[in-house]
Amino acid sequence: MRGGYGAGEHGTLAERVAATQRRATEPAPAPVTPARHCLVDGEPSLLVEWTRTDRGWEGRVVSVMWLDAVGWATVERWLPAAAIRPVTQPVT
Repeated sequence: MRGGYGAGEHGTLAERVAATQRRATEPAPAPVTPARHCLVDGEPSLLVEWTRTDRGWEGRVVSVMWLDAVGWATVERWLPAAAIRPVTQPVT
């Protein structure tokens, strides 16, 4: 007698279980980063987050800047949206 576990359009039960086990061992795809290249004062930076404040939209920007006391340093700061410009071409 034939039951409900036959080889239908989705395959046999054994084939479906095997496919589930294969999917479980495959690594999950990495999420797409929200970070975007931008320009701040004409210098390349990386926009990593937006937030809405009482003053309007602000972006958290990471930049590499020359600081006389220490040399090159990574600087993170919140800036108003008007100070952040999108990059339409890759920064070189």
